Amino acid sequence: FGSYTIAILLFALAIKLVMLPLGIKQQKNQIRSAKLRPKMAAIEKKYAGRTDRKTLEKKQQEIMDLQKEEGYSPLAGCLPMLIQLPIIIILYTVIQEPLTYLAGITDDSVIKAMGEALGITSGTQYEILNAVQSSTASTLLGVPAEALSAARALDLTLFNALPLWATPSIDSIFAPSIETWLVIIPVLTFASSFFSMKLSRKFMANPAMDVANPDVQKSNIIMDIVMPAMSLFIAFGVPAAIGVYWVFQSVLGIAQQFILAKTMPLPTYSAEEIRAIQKAEKERQAAAIAAAKQRRAQYALDDEDEDDVNIPEIRSHFDNDDTPSTPVPKGNQSKKKKK
Repeated sequence: FGSYTIAILLFALAIKLVMLPLGIKQQKNQIRSAKLRPKMAAIEKKYAGRTDRKTLEKKQQEIMDLQKEEGYSPLAGCLPMLIQLPIIIILYTVIQEPLTYLAGITDDSVIKAMGEALGITSGTQYEILNAVQSSTASTLLGVPAEALSAARALDLTLFNALPLWATPSIDSIFAPSIETWLVIIPVLTFASSFFSMKLSRKFMANPAMDVANPDVQKSNIIMDIVMPAMSLFIAFGVPAAIGVYWVFQSVLGIAQQFILAKTMPLPTYSAEEIRAIQKAEKERQAAAIAAAKQRRAQYALDDEDEDDVNIPEIRSHFDNDDTPSTPVPKGNQSKKKKK
């Protein structure tokens, strides 16, 4: 496309389109989560103030049973993030080897010859590329003309100035140069990730439910800081092009979330509706407990009935040796000696 930045943008857009079915599935999962939240809050309220291990395990089991019953998967949101990881690794490889993947020079011997002709015997492809683009020689020994032309046609910069193959560094602030401006990219990565999470939460949040569960608010605040901070840290350790891709992904993610929120809105509840749902859930749990007690009582009654059954004594001719030699009165027949 004649522009590294446009190529990264179109690549990010292509990835978003490919992963759109996962985004739709994730939105449906969020709808199930929104429907479950009042019921889960009722379970939390039921065990409020009890921190012993047995109680916590019982609470967690009730929550898991409720999620399974409603078809909700807490891990569904992790899949898109896991898929992004190999994409980032592949993109990193492509960016690190521009002569191979962008200029289309697949013969390593040609790249080696290109470097040797310019006095670079052991260096990265970016060092060779810089030397090629800085050289005014019309030909290079052992390098086909089309390969030389393809290398010189590459523009791996942002705004024809910032080298996107370079890694942003805080140290560059103290030694100003053109690469100092690359520090802006990790900052934009942090900002785009932060606002992406905030806006996505706004599309998916239920204010009445958040007020009812302060633990959710605390968790949201932590996630809003930790995840963007991780992207900021990573962006300072990889080529700037990765950060640019990350920014595009966040912006496109906001657009996707906005569209899905409008076409597949999450259910929202008023405070009165939440209390009604929680009351119904409490009644359901009480009914389940009563039914379980009734079953246990019925089982206990059946066991007592079995204990009262009179099983007649069965004797055989092998027991004759134990039979008393004198007749036993009828009233004492039940006191016969048993073997």
